[in-house]
Amino acid sequence: MRPVHLIILIHGLYGDIHNLHAVKGELLALAEPQSLDTSSQDFEEGLDEAGSGKAQDGLETVVYLPKTIPGAKTWDGVDVCAARVADEIDQEIERLQDEDKDVVGFSVMGYSLGGLISRYLIGLLHARQPSFFARHKPVSFSTAATPHLGVLKYGTTTNTVVHTIGRRLFSQTGKQLYNLDREPEWAGRSLLEVMSDPDNIFLQALKLFPKSMIVANGTQDLTVPYPTATFSLTDPFADPTSIDVEVNDQHIVQSYRPLSPASLDRPSSRSSLLTSRSNRRMKDGSESADEEDVEISITSLRSKGDERKRPPLPPFLILPLRWPFNYSLILFLPFLLPILLLYISITVIIHTFHSRRRIQSHRNESERQPLFSASTSTIDLSSLSASEQAETATTALQISPSDGTCTPPMADPLPTSSAEPLLLTPQQKLMIRNLNAAIPNAERVVAWFPWAFNAHAMLICRTVSRFPWQEDGRGAVRAWTKFVFQAGETECHARGTGAVAHGST
Repeated sequence: MRPVHLIILIHGLYGDIHNLHAVKGELLALAEPQSLDTSSQDFEEGLDEAGSGKAQDGLETVVYLPKTIPGAKTWDGVDVCAARVADEIDQEIERLQDEDKDVVGFSVMGYSLGGLISRYLIGLLHARQPSFFARHKPVSFSTAATPHLGVLKYGTTTNTVVHTIGRRLFSQTGKQLYNLDREPEWAGRSLLEVMSDPDNIFLQALKLFPKSMIVANGTQDLTVPYPTATFSLTDPFADPTSIDVEVNDQHIVQSYRPLSPASLDRPSSRSSLLTSRSNRRMKDGSESADEEDVEISITSLRSKGDERKRPPLPPFLILPLRWPFNYSLILFLPFLLPILLLYISITVIIHTFHSRRRIQSHRNESERQPLFSASTSTIDLSSLSASEQAETATTALQISPSDGTCTPPMADPLPTSSAEPLLLTPQQKLMIRNLNAAIPNAERVVAWFPWAFNAHAMLICRTVSRFPWQEDGRGAVRAWTKFVFQAGETECHARGTGAVAHGST
């Protein structure tokens, strides 16, 4: 049978498979370089056909996007969505077997809520008897802009309003994201707590993957901020005006450092650091012939030369017209806003009603597997000492860079006084501790888009056809897909097959 590396791509809340077409396209471009066209809209047209009868000798790359959790079906809960995806995976593997293909490697990539679904999914698969991974070797696990800690709480009025409204939306998934769900079989804990318990199947399954990557936005992700995306105790990028950041041409953070008070007073954003010269000056003041100056340029966030500025309004309110007509939609807001709010309210009520029916139907049709048992170990959450918290934060930033595509190791500075206060609960602090202990060697990619109104969609080039500036996220997408594809090649070499791969759906 022909060996296959099966890659599962899972979209986020209220999304669909089209959101991840750029990610899928980059994976297929790596698998079949001769068809590289990463910015073309033909991906959507050709992805469903790629691979039929084209497989070559060696490891074949098969990219699959689950189709049973589109739109409001993601409201049904992380656990319900994961169960649906698991059924799809079984069907896809059966289809591949009918084509005389054997899934020898298995990878999961989750975007936003899809990352949480992915974590539950691998626990669900590992809980089978025998384990799913006894037959299909785990290769890589990665997430992008995933709220691993749930929705964060900040000490601001705006955030309080968002929490008050948000926790009442999105049905069961909303409760899980705000850590408000309490099921009897979970011993009164939330789903995210249970999924971060080292005694349960979810972290045990996560540890099976030899390669793992966490992709996150360093700034301007209004949906999933840096701390919850990277399970970090602090947010070193919370106050961009107090740090100096160096990024590469792919908009990936390479290094950063806190600015001194004197630097904060200077408007200039570009500084040249002159290193010590290769040879010292001679006593007569002359310099040796082989002397060379090495100049390192660091671009600050406070750059005045950056022509791209963060738009004052959400992109959907800005029309594709010349200034000032591009803002003409604002004039109609007093009339449109009540209609929009009414539409949203009715939509939420309808979706919530149908979601509850689907959840009840799911629970009636299938008994919940005993994936975990109530942990008998009691941990005093308030006993996390300052040293332990610092150790956890340090662990969270131990990064192994790979070919310049990942963010190198960075020292985590103390939060500045101007940053919004991050109010982590004791449960979230314990999640951070357990997740970092489970995957201490996870590679991390921190993307940097300070000019975006909300960088959440830009991270995966979600809707480039509508918002062309999201193409700036292509570098992060390529870093992510390159990591997953190379992990498959490693599996390929381990089995003694060639490194030629081919993508299909």
